[in-house]
Amino acid sequence: MATNSELEKIRESIVKSRSSVFVQLPKLDTIRTICLRAKETLKKENSLLENIEGKVIIVGDLHGNIDDLLHIVYQHGFPERNLKYLFLGDYVDRGENSIETMLYLLCLKIQFPDNVYLIRGNHEFVDMCSYYGFSEECVTRLGMLDGSLAFKEITSVFPYLPLAAVIQNEYFAVHGGISSRINTLDDIRNVDRFSIIDYHQSGVLTDLVWGDPKKFRNEGILTKPSERGIGEYYSETKTKLFLKTNKLTAIFRAHEVCDEGYNEVFTDSSSHIPFCITVFSASNYCNMNNKGAVLVLFDDGSLSTYQHTSESTSDSEDEKEQLFYLGDACFNDLAMRNSIIV
Repeated sequence: MATNSELEKIRESIVKSRSSVFVQLPKLDTIRTICLRAKETLKKENSLLENIEGKVIIVGDLHGNIDDLLHIVYQHGFPERNLKYLFLGDYVDRGENSIETMLYLLCLKIQFPDNVYLIRGNHEFVDMCSYYGFSEECVTRLGMLDGSLAFKEITSVFPYLPLAAVIQNEYFAVHGGISSRINTLDDIRNVDRFSIIDYHQSGVLTDLVWGDPKKFRNEGILTKPSERGIGEYYSETKTKLFLKTNKLTAIFRAHEVCDEGYNEVFTDSSSHIPFCITVFSASNYCNMNNKGAVLVLFDDGSLSTYQHTSESTSDSEDEKEQLFYLGDACFNDLAMRNSIIV
C-alpha cells in the first residue's frame, strides 16, 4: 500500500515529466495501488458532498491538460484546512495527458481527503473515454497489455466519484446541471452511484453530468430535451425554482468551453448578480484558443475568477478579475460569454 510519502514522490515525478522525456509514467502496480486507495477514500463520501466550508477553489473541465492542473495548484496553493479544492469532472479525454491528470488528482484526494473533492463528469464513463481518447492514450503510452489494464483500473474509480456538492451550505456545484427529474437535493442524495457504470442506468445521474443551462424566450419553460440527444436544457426559471426550493444562492457548473474560461449564464435582472456560472479550466481546448479559469469562493461569500492561458501555465501570472459578491453588494458586471458545447 502506497504511503503518503510515496504518493508525494509520484506527484513530483509527474511534475518532472513535464520538462524531461526521461521521466517514466508510474508502473501498472503503482497505478493499481493508487486506484485502490482512491476507491477506499471515495467510498466514504456521499453521492452529494455537503459541509464544504472555508475558501474553495472550484475547477472546471481539465480534459487531460496536466499543465493547467499543475499551474492551478501551484498558483493557488496546496490543499490545507483553510484551502480546499473542488473539481467538477471531465478529467480525461481530448487532451494528451489524461493519465497524469487522473493520477495526480487521485494522489491529491488520498493525501488530502478532507480538502480535495472530485465529482463525476460525463467523460468519467467507460463508453465515453473509450471513444474520446483516454483508452487510446493508455495503450499508446503504456503498451497494449499494461495500457488496457491501466485503463481498466483507472475507470474502475469512476463509479466512486460523488455526483454534486453543496459549498458553504449555499452554493450548488455540479458538472452539468439540473433537470425535470432533479428538484430537491434529496433526488441526488438518494442515488446509489456505486453500481452505475453506464449513465443510462440513472436518469438523475444522466442529467447531472449532461445538462446545460439555456435561455428561452418563453419564461414559463422549465426544461427541454437537449440538442445533445441526452440530458436536458434547464431554464432561468427552473434554476431560480431549484435554488429557492433548496435554499441555495447559485449554481456553479462546468461542461461547456467558454472563450474567457467562465460564463455568467444567468444573472438577476435587478441586482445583476449571477446565480448560474459556468467554469472551464482547460486552456486552448482542442486548439480553440480559449482561456481557462477557476472560481475562488472565499469564506465570506465573495467570489473571484482567475483566468489563465496555455502560455501563462509556464511563464506568466494569472489575470485576476474584480472581486464580486453573490450575496449582496458590488461586483464586476462581466459581459456574457458565448459557450461552445463539449
